[in-house]
Amino acid sequence: MELGERRRGDGLAVVFSSDLWRAVQTAEIAFAGSAIPIRTDIRLRECDYGGGNGMPVARLAAGRAAHVDVPWPGGQSYRQVVEQTRDFLRDIATMWDGARILVIAHSANRWALDHLLTGAALEDLVDAPFAWQPGWTYTLHTDDRVILVPLAVGDADDMVEVLAGQDLYAFIGGRPPTLTELRSRYARLAAGRSPDGRQEWLNWIIRRRSDNQAIGTVQATVADGGAEIAWVVGLPWQGHGYAREAARLLVEELTTRGVRHLRAHIHPDHHASMAVASHVGLAPTDHFHDGERRWERIDGAPGFIQRFV
Repeated sequence: MELGERRRGDGLAVVFSSDLWRAVQTAEIAFAGSAIPIRTDIRLRECDYGGGNGMPVARLAAGRAAHVDVPWPGGQSYRQVVEQTRDFLRDIATMWDGARILVIAHSANRWALDHLLTGAALEDLVDAPFAWQPGWTYTLHTDDRVILVPLAVGDADDMVEVLAGQDLYAFIGGRPPTLTELRSRYARLAAGRSPDGRQEWLNWIIRRRSDNQAIGTVQATVADGGAEIAWVVGLPWQGHGYAREAARLLVEELTTRGVRHLRAHIHPDHHASMAVASHVGLAPTDHFHDGERRWERIDGAPGFIQRFV
């Protein structure tokens, strides 16, 4: 009841709740008789602790740090909860832009929100002692024109046209791929790791938020505490600032994953790429490799950026 008394006058458009009984009951009691709609969402569930569900709180707290990326036996990792929450936020940004909403969920979901919306390190969040407060307030910015969607093999059908046009390869070399070649390439990338397991492969399709049009790709090869990244924006969509937005989103994504090095190699005549690099905080160095100048982010912020198109 106290929750409802505190929040009914907040101008809420909707209440979202985990579909677990405790959260559902909280929402129904707090907003009984209210005109505010209540919707349950499976993506707001507590972390699945597998065989450890119901374990003593002290034992759970002692084991959290070990399961940021490694799932609990038979369950989830906290990073997987972050991905579920990220997917939930994408839908919120699309369907409830400009609205004030209330989320009733669990500890792991709050850590995910802190991680995604404030940049706090997930490792620090899961290891910190719990400090109760009446609620937490977040702002979800929805003014980005592009979104990054994890790459799937089927995206080749959209991307073969995006990657067409020989001029696209003026600075990076190569030629437009055929559909068969692109499907084969995406099947390899979808594996998520190099054959020797030493590199993590992260790939996204850049899509325009307004119509879901694919306009390019973003790629990060993560190894040894850094990420070497690249992206391509198709010729029809160049010159509109999409590469700049995608680069910023990519750097933010790498930040949330704990990547700690940012570097780029850019052709000295590729002025558009240099502008993007500057936008995300890189500065040119005196080092060259294969004719490309190395750019670095001198404050040690996350990521590597390599080659912008």
